[in-house]
Amino acid sequence: MIDNLFHIDKFISTSRKVAFLTFLVASILLLIFYFTEFNGMIYFSLLFTISALFINAYYFLKLILFFNEKVKRNQILLSLFVMLLNIPLGLLYLEIGLNIYSHSNPI
Repeated sequence: MIDNLFHIDKFISTSRKVAFLTFLVASILLLIFYFTEFNGMIYFSLLFTISALFINAYYFLKLILFFNEKVKRNQILLSLFVMLLNIPLGLLYLEIGLNIYSHSNPI
């Protein structure tokens, strides 16, 4: 039981770090694309978005499975909320990036 609680605590911590790092990297990529207008960055950003989607989905689903064990529910709910915040931010970043891309000049 103690090992399971430690495992859940570690997983909750890791899921929050993944959500924060996803947000941080996406913000950095958007800023690089905004200031350089390097069109190749959009392809790298799309690859990052797809891979981040799968990684975050794994952590999200695993947290839902831990939620069923009735242990640390408040912390799990907070982590799920933090991860869900990345969805509208990701859509906003995608909209901004595509808007910049559509108004950029081809080289």
